[in-house]
Amino acid sequence: MIGTKPALVLSLLLTGLTNIATASVRVPLNVDMDGSGWKHVNLPNVPAARFAPQPDGALIADTMGAFGMIYYALRDIDRLSVLSWRWRVDRPLPPTDAARKGGDDRPLALHVWFPLPPSATGFWSRLGDGVAQILGAPPAGRVITYMWDGAHRSGESFKNPHLADHGWIVVRRGTDAPAGSWVMETIDLAADYERLYGGTPPPPIYLAISADSDDTGEKSRAAIADIVFTARSAP
Repeated sequence: MIGTKPALVLSLLLTGLTNIATASVRVPLNVDMDGSGWKHVNLPNVPAARFAPQPDGALIADTMGAFGMIYYALRDIDRLSVLSWRWRVDRPLPPTDAARKGGDDRPLALHVWFPLPPSATGFWSRLGDGVAQILGAPPAGRVITYMWDGAHRSGESFKNPHLADHGWIVVRRGTDAPAGSWVMETIDLAADYERLYGGTPPPPIYLAISADSDDTGEKSRAAIADIVFTARSAP
């Protein structure tokens, strides 16, 4: 029995290290975007927003009457339902109404894609997948968009006008948001999914970042950093 103790201790230590290693997943930003799994989505006949990784690990999003989205396929986050990040808006946009099409500019938004439940798949979702493939966007899913926006109060939630029943917008920073200062966010994704869609969420499959000023034709500049998925703390 004495001889087995070192092996047992080693096993427990390795198990602990494994748990620590998988307790969080950081989304890479301070790398070559195209070479790290990120994909770009642009709209026909609309100038493309620019996304530029910085040496300090942040990602800068610049628009000038433009739109752009980048997205990343998520892996190994089955039990990691808490999402945190920090962001900053250096040049905000005039207030617009994100609840309607044609007036939903925003300097920065973070989108989390969940797969559609089997009951929601069918002809229209396949049609949506076809359009998404043409644009280079992720397939149809249930999307929660966390946005920094000037026309809404922090904490407001409403349907995404572009995604019908498969998209919700949650305003994290509204008219009182400070410009030029980093703001930290921590989101319980499971709780938000249950509140907005009902039921227990499946693991998210994509994370996207977008910037949009094509409706106002204005210039915006924002930054995001330290995007991390972690496990929900035990009660």
